[in-house]
Amino acid sequence: MLEETIGITSIGYYIPEGRLTSKEMAKLANLPEFVFTEKIGINKKPIADTNEHPSEMGTKAALAAIEQAGITPKQIDLIAYCAAGDYDYRFWSPAAKVQDNIGAENAFAFEIKNFCNSGNLGIHICRNMLLADDELTYALVICSDKLSMLLNYADADCLSTFIMGDGAAAAIIKKGEKSNKILCYHGMTNGNLSDYLKVPLAGTKFPINCNERDSELNYLKVSNPKDLDKVLSEMYLINYEKVIQKSLQKSGYSINDIDFLLTNQVKKSISKQILETLGLKDEQTFISLFEYGHLGAVDNLFGLAKSLENKRIKPGYIVVLASSAAGFSWAGLTVKYN
Repeated sequence: MLEETIGITSIGYYIPEGRLTSKEMAKLANLPEFVFTEKIGINKKPIADTNEHPSEMGTKAALAAIEQAGITPKQIDLIAYCAAGDYDYRFWSPAAKVQDNIGAENAFAFEIKNFCNSGNLGIHICRNMLLADDELTYALVICSDKLSMLLNYADADCLSTFIMGDGAAAAIIKKGEKSNKILCYHGMTNGNLSDYLKVPLAGTKFPINCNERDSELNYLKVSNPKDLDKVLSEMYLINYEKVIQKSLQKSGYSINDIDFLLTNQVKKSISKQILETLGLKDEQTFISLFEYGHLGAVDNLFGLAKSLENKRIKPGYIVVLASSAAGFSWAGLTVKYN
């Protein structure tokens, strides 16, 4: 008996109107603008309004995906909210909030937190849940983050994170969908790097008190950036290639079969290295860093949506969604576009 096909039937996204330019970032960080435009490869990034929060952006992306799919919210069986985890509130369910916002009253809603890998993991988990239950047909995977609030531009150790911006993307996953057929996923983690990147305040080790509300502990901290760069330089590309290769292998393909690669957005020198490692050309990927910055788990789905809109992905293409994430983890998800 052949396994049921699960595919991505639609993708919606929401990008806030606010922008922070490379010139403004350079001024905040007290650095020359060319560090951002030339070395990193970013010109501007979207910034959510003060009163605009992740669940709201996720709701807008979800509604766009639902409309594009031509279904009603009541048809959705699963809602997976996939993000870095800096939600509207510290102890709260954004998945449940989106469920209520869109009127998906029949859906089971839950969160998935794996930083920039969250979207790929969410698609993989929802695919498996749809396959395992005959009563389930539709899943909604939402990626939404307001990462800009985590940044302290005065902390030079965190330069690599200054590309982070705000936005949301959402996909409808459907049983029986043959376009954007979801094949296989592979992920891996190196826990030795877990303490290098974190926001200290508001966890159990550093609970909030009045004296710490404006503390530097509120912001993303990179511990020992030189050590982290050294370790990552030795394993980053190797692990990236490994998850892509394993995802393809599980799907019955090899690296030579890749037609299009979508990655989370990183500085341009690393993007170039990823392509070179895999033997791919510039036209076989989508780069949004220059205009949109790095949107965390949103990057992969946003890139897929824009690439489909621009007709850069053709019928029969083998497409890999690959990502790296704090923790540090790597993941690859293979999709076949029909």
